Amino acid sequence: MQNRSNYESLVKSEDTLVNRIETCSETIDTVLQMLFKKDGPIHLPTVHEVVVAMHEIQVKLDRELLLVRIEKRLAARYMDSKPIVD
Repeated sequence: MQNRSNYESLVKSEDTLVNRIETCSETIDTVLQMLFKKDGPIHLPTVHEVVVAMHEIQVKLDRELLLVRIEKRLAARYMDSKPIVD
């Protein structure tokens, strides 16, 4: 039963990470749209720093998602009694 709850926990983690990655992507897109729409002056180095920082967060989340997906697949294999070699 613990294997099932571990798998379900991984599914929830995956869903949360996907949502967070989508939020990062949408936020980056919003900042980039602001570059076009804003009428006044824009301090481009600051915008660049902000977008790069958000992208770094997105990359970190993508890596976390990859690791969760690996663990989820391994948990599924274990529940199906498929062999895993260490």
